[in-house]
Formats: sequence, C-alpha cells, structure tokens
Amino acid sequence: MQNPKATKRINIFPIFRGDNEYLLNLSLILESKFNDVKFVGFSPKTLLRMVLKRERSDVLILNWFEDYPCLKKGFLPEAVETLRFIFGMALYNLCYKKIIWVRHNYKPHLEHSQLCYRVMCWVIGFFSDDIVTHRAIEEFRSVVIPHPLYKKTDSNTVAPFDYFIFGNVKPYKNIPMILRNWAPDRELKIIGKCKNEALTNEINTLIKSGLPKVSYENRFMEVEELNELLSSVTFAILGHEEDAMIVSGTFYHAISYGANVILMDSEYGRSVKEEFPLVHLVANFGDEALSALTPFPREDIIALANHTYADSVIAQQWHNLIEC
Repeated sequence: MQNPKATKRINIFPIFRGDNEYLLNLSLILESKFNDVKFVGFSPKTLLRMVLKRERSDVLILNWFEDYPCLKKGFLPEAVETLRFIFGMALYNLCYKKIIWVRHNYKPHLEHSQLCYRVMCWVIGFFSDDIVTHRAIEEFRSVVIPHPLYKKTDSNTVAPFDYFIFGNVKPYKNIPMILRNWAPDRELKIIGKCKNEALTNEINTLIKSGLPKVSYENRFMEVEELNELLSSVTFAILGHEEDAMIVSGTFYHAISYGANVILMDSEYGRSVKEEFPLVHLVANFGDEALSALTPFPREDIIALANHTYADSVIAQQWHNLIEC
C-alpha cells in the first residue's frame, strides 16, 4: 500500500519556465511526498496581500534568490533592487511557516555584484530556517541533500565524438585555461551562450591561433539537442573554478546520460570522486593527461548515478527536512 502524501503547501522559487530542468526535477521529487507543490515568482504586492489577510503558507524553497538583485547593472539600480528583495525576505518570513534556502554557489555569476551578493546571502541566511547544499561544505552549516539527476529521455544519437563543454559560458568555467592546454590535434566541441564579449573574443582568438579541431558555437541549446549530444559524447569537461560553485548541474546532467566527466584534481573534484568514483581527475587538460584516461562504460555510469542519486532517497531526505 502506498503511503499517503503529506498535507503541506510547498512553494518553489523561481518559476520553472522550461529552461532549468533542476527546478522541474525538484518539483517532481517533492510531489512524490507532498500533495500541493507549485512554483511562485517574487511579488512584494502579493506578499503584502497575504500579510494583510493573515494568510500563511507552509514551506518556501528558494533557489538562486541571492542572484536576482545582482542582475541590475549600476550601483543605484542594484541598490534599489537589493532593498526590494530584502523587504521581500521580511515579508516571506511573515507569509511562510518555514523557509528553506538551497544555496548553489559561493560567488555571483556577475563580477560587478560582489557586495550585493554578500548582502543578499547574509539576509537570506538570517531569515531562513534551513540552508540546503548538495554536498558537504565547511564554510557554513547546511543540510546536505543530493542534487537530483536529469530525467533521461529517449533521444536520437548523433555521430560519436570525444570531448564536450556545454552550458552558459562564463569566466568561472575556465574555458580559456582549458584551451591554452589543449593539443592541436585533439577534437573538442564547445556549445554555450556567452554574453561577455571579451570572453567570447578570447575563446575565438585561442581557437584561431592553432586549434583546428576545436569548434565553438555561441548559442543556447534546446534540451533535446543537448541530450542527444550527451548520449553520444565520451567525455564531458568541467574546468570550473574551485571556489565559484558548490556543485555543478553540468556534472549531474552529463552522468544522467552516461558521459564520462573530467574534473580538475582539486578539493571539489576529489569530493565528487569520493561520492561518485566513475569520474576522472586531471592535473591539467594537456595531451599527456587526457591520453592517460580510459573511459568507463556508459551503462556503468548510468547505473551508479541512478543508485547514488535515486529520486526516492532524495525525496525522503526532503520529506524529513520539511517535516522536522
């Protein structure tokens, strides 16, 4: 007999708009344990109405909330937006019985937003009942709940290829560093949107200066195309800065489709390998280091991923946290 779902109203921020599968996967996991799960946006007016009507929902789960004020360019717009979000956090505290903050990163994705980011992290931490991270860290106290896998769908395969970098192209992903170590006769496919003109120019210059087998497409990918590529590639590369992110969604998406993941031999890389042994650690992305790698079978990676990051285990951990 299936256990009945808990009667709790669970709200997830931000709204899933089809471009971030993490949010969809999180909602599906929560729906297996709770009967009322929905996405919400940020609207101080709506929150004020809830306060005036003395309405209180049960649980709010915040994702990347700290990033939103930092998207404004210029000190004054950023300051105004930061104050608006701080006011919103105070209202959230009145409108929800429990606030859970899922912290995904150490740093903001925009260089100019460091102060805003630190202020927002402090404020969100102050009002949150619990902070969730997807791996154990030492910098602050958190509840560790594994990152969900990406739902594997039947996808058409493309011609097999060896190396792949995908996702939004940002400075913390260290793509120029990878290219400076890359061998001219080794194939590499890079697909991802870059909004930083200087970074785009640097990547293109490095490729044109002697990497004839490296291709870069500066664009967004539909998830169906990405899944096809991940089903066919041997190695997915993560060269992320050590202190930029807590975990990388790129890793979980790649192993969901059985791609071998290559990481720098760093504290983060070693923590990943301790939890998920079927990854590769390298000191650099030079020819000697990559030539020494023997790929693990795709089916073994998928099987271990489904065992290590099973939805049922993650759902139970979320249930325990929400009900405590």
